[in-house]
Amino acid sequence: MQFSHFDLNLLRSLDALLAERNVTRASERLFVTQQAMSGALRRLREHFENELLVRVGRQMELTPLARSLALPVRDALLKVETALNTQPSFDPRTAKGTVRVAMSDYTSLVLLPRLMRLLAAEAPNVIVRLEAYSDLSFRRLDSGDLDFCVAVSDRNLYSDYLPSGEIRAQGLFHDDFVCVVDRLYPVAKKMSLKTYRSAQHNVVQFGRGIRTLVERSWEQTGFHAHIAATAPSFATLIFMLPGTRLVATAQRRLAKALAPPLRLRVLECPIGLEPLREDLTWHARNDEDPTHIYLRRAFRKASERLDTKH
Repeated sequence: MQFSHFDLNLLRSLDALLAERNVTRASERLFVTQQAMSGALRRLREHFENELLVRVGRQMELTPLARSLALPVRDALLKVETALNTQPSFDPRTAKGTVRVAMSDYTSLVLLPRLMRLLAAEAPNVIVRLEAYSDLSFRRLDSGDLDFCVAVSDRNLYSDYLPSGEIRAQGLFHDDFVCVVDRLYPVAKKMSLKTYRSAQHNVVQFGRGIRTLVERSWEQTGFHAHIAATAPSFATLIFMLPGTRLVATAQRRLAKALAPPLRLRVLECPIGLEPLREDLTWHARNDEDPTHIYLRRAFRKASERLDTKH
């Protein structure tokens, strides 16, 4: 079948079928009848001369050809959607829409309040939909399920979850690390290297294949910490401290925000740690979109206000 004879509406059906791997769920995703989706699958099979979806046990699986089509089809649809939604100009005062962002709890606590205040003043009708940064975040940027991801700039920390070559990045802000302890922790005004080495530490663990800068800095300096507790987020790391002898090595801005109400002490870290640098990342397909350009500027403005009261 020649391209001129191909029904481009089938691309949406193909995208849904490849994503859901199920005719019923694909029809629900596109709000069409199951009969219509079955008909679309039949026509797609005829065009590609391939089954695309085959039954394996109780589930449907993609054929090798179908797997190879998933990203190109999704990308093609997203480019068309971007082109159709692009406006020649962007007026934040009247603009409506939703921006989907992934970031860590640390970034949410230190950056998000300033971004929200800025958008409330400049773009009051823009909705921010936030989700936790995870090993799927860069993949979700690629697939168009996210607009932005705020992540550590050092890509070597991501192991198997590296962003693709289509992901763009701009630096947002940096931070360093301090020690946070309970107010009754038996140490003077300064944390000595000896005390730090013998202490019980708690650390953040995001899962297999993702390391933190603290963990890697420890490895690079040959420091083997006594890990007494692990936490799923940076804020939890600090909330675990009251009444314990744990030492948390945390970002300075996060420590300054959470330590006072918890009556914790913040001490300079006696071991050399890499500085933290956070990037704003997005997909190249949105480079020239006026809405994205405005939002990238908004993120940059918010980051510039991190050390101010407003």
